[in-house]
Amino acid sequence: MKEERQREPWAEQMVSSPFASAHFTIEMMNRVQEKAMTATTGTKWRSKWVVALVSLVILCVVIGLSGVMERFAPNHRSLTGTSGEVKERLAYEVDGVLKLAVYPDPELVAGKPFGYIFHMTAPFAELKGRMLAIRAEHIESGQRMTAVAPEEIQKPSSGYQGLERYTAFINLPISGMWRYVVELDGEAYGDVVLQVPEPSWEISPMFKSGAYMLRGSEGKVGLIDAGFLAGMQQKYVWHFWEDGMKLEGAFTVKAVKQGERHIVEVFTADRLGGPLNGADRSVVSMMSLPEPGVWRLLPYIGDQQLDSIVVEAK
Repeated sequence: MKEERQREPWAEQMVSSPFASAHFTIEMMNRVQEKAMTATTGTKWRSKWVVALVSLVILCVVIGLSGVMERFAPNHRSLTGTSGEVKERLAYEVDGVLKLAVYPDPELVAGKPFGYIFHMTAPFAELKGRMLAIRAEHIESGQRMTAVAPEEIQKPSSGYQGLERYTAFINLPISGMWRYVVELDGEAYGDVVLQVPEPSWEISPMFKSGAYMLRGSEGKVGLIDAGFLAGMQQKYVWHFWEDGMKLEGAFTVKAVKQGERHIVEVFTADRLGGPLNGADRSVVSMMSLPEPGVWRLLPYIGDQQLDSIVVEAK
């Protein structure tokens, strides 16, 4: 029940789409059609066919997230090669029958939470009452993490008869090829493979909270940045805003250096403290980064990565 309460705020926001804005608008459709007409001036019959084809493709894109593209998803990515090379694959089939497909946010990058729609074809009667979880595995390094903690399936997706539109926010710490395994009662139901792009390595901005300047994401997470000297432990005060979720559980800070895949743990605490400087929760940490360079700090509550903060160690 605790996990369900944590999920409700963002689940309600994702009823229509997990994405921040429409990525394909009517205005864009009109511009594409106009270009198609211009490109084929002088061959009237050809223009009609080109515009019709463009319109059909646009129609598929526009309504794809509502369910139609679920039928075509398996054709959009190649399956895992027989040579052992892993390729991006947005659908999982058994004997030619689709069991699972995924639709990630088009802006997906590592280090930040992004929305996903998971489409499961099993009848709801086979799913109800079972524990659903999603595990993620980084293909290159073998690192594994809990992408979605186990939760009981109690009702179908809004507007559907089953879990055709199961929504989740997932935050992956590093870029590269990731395999997402959907599990039911601890057993694999199906898997998909996604290429997660490299995020920006710009140093995170500063913002004011109370009387202090913090580095991080305003309204989410930030720390009083005393500067980082490689190999030297210093005091840093973390600030957190609940932002629709309960901040309960052990707190861990991990870090990854720009250009590398190895993740190091730099701090851990049993729990967070109370309000401070306008934030809902806080904690004092002693941290050091092992080498000079640009680092991405990855704060976790339990298994859930909250966000990421980019700093430089000198």
